Amino acid sequence: MVDTINISEVDPTLMDGDDDEEDFSMMPELCDNKGATDLAEYNKPAADEVTDIPTNTLAEEKVEPSVDPDGWEDVLGSGRLRKRVKTEGDEKSGKPGRGSRCTVNVVEMVAGKEVGREEQLQFNVGESEVMQALDLVVPLMMKSEVAEVKVEHTFAYGVVGDGDRIPPSTDMELEVELVDWVELCPAPDIPLAERMAIGMSKRERGNRWYSRGEYSLAVQCYRKAAEYLDDKQIEEDMEVPIDRFLLPKDLQELLQERVKTFNNMAQAQMKLSAWDSSLASVRQVLKIEPNNEKALFRKSKILVEKCQLDEAIGILRRINRLYPANKQCHTELSRLTNKVKASKEKEQLMSRKMLGLDKLQSKPTKSSFLSKPVGIALAALGGLGALAGAFLMKHYYI
Repeated sequence: MVDTINISEVDPTLMDGDDDEEDFSMMPELCDNKGATDLAEYNKPAADEVTDIPTNTLAEEKVEPSVDPDGWEDVLGSGRLRKRVKTEGDEKSGKPGRGSRCTVNVVEMVAGKEVGREEQLQFNVGESEVMQALDLVVPLMMKSEVAEVKVEHTFAYGVVGDGDRIPPSTDMELEVELVDWVELCPAPDIPLAERMAIGMSKRERGNRWYSRGEYSLAVQCYRKAAEYLDDKQIEEDMEVPIDRFLLPKDLQELLQERVKTFNNMAQAQMKLSAWDSSLASVRQVLKIEPNNEKALFRKSKILVEKCQLDEAIGILRRINRLYPANKQCHTELSRLTNKVKASKEKEQLMSRKMLGLDKLQSKPTKSSFLSKPVGIALAALGGLGALAGAFLMKHYYI
């Protein structure tokens, strides 16, 4: 009997959790809502992010599918992704479009052997939450349809694989059943509880991509999650960070999930060296929680990468005051302080060389034969003598 594995499972210790402390060692080595400006900044991918993102544009290309005599449909016209209907679906239900919320059952097989199964898997089509094969095939299916899919590894788990379960660069077979699908309203029009559930699900999918080293896909999921983990009442009622405690409890919970999402997105963007985008994500966190330890530490890392060492040192000193138990902050603060000090000394030495002052020798100063303690003692005796003389003179004239 084959063990079933949840293919959406992710190690929660890798990213923000409810109670887990983050391991800052995973950070890269060193080298508020103010309005529409900040929102546009984190919604707009940086140039270095865009070049790395394997978008699902293939799903939107209009390729005429070809079907061979055995019923296999060549989805992309290249033979790399093929689909065959096993059980016909309901034609009246139509096919899901991009952004539709789909529920599917998936069985994964390698060389005819089942290696994984996922029941009632929910995701938004074309938003990089699942393997690319599902994003490409599900829009071609109808409700209740069951299809066999042959997938090249490029559209499955790629050259990374999935641990011991699926080796790297492994082609797969899938059995996909489209249980149901619905067309979603714009995020602000979805009820709060449902919107929050979708946002948290997207963040978890981002965590999974992050754990696999797929940082660009992780950023896409986090960015979409942030859209669902928002509410217009937050912008209206929260003028300063402390106002968050006056919000209804459900909105406070939404804010907590939003903070985790932006913190995770900043981490993924830092892995891509997208410093401006990651700084915008960190600012979204600090707008809600000005003393968030992870966000402050990440901000200091970003400022170092942007060669703003003095500002980074100021942030680290702030962390040091707020969280004295943060040993990594102590280490980093000491390292940066010494680096800045050495840099200033080097600049002064170069300036002296440029002006020719390094060849001048300072004149020797004459050292006094009296040591400092002896001088103090003599001064004290002189003061006492003056007082005694004044006393005698006073009584003499009396």
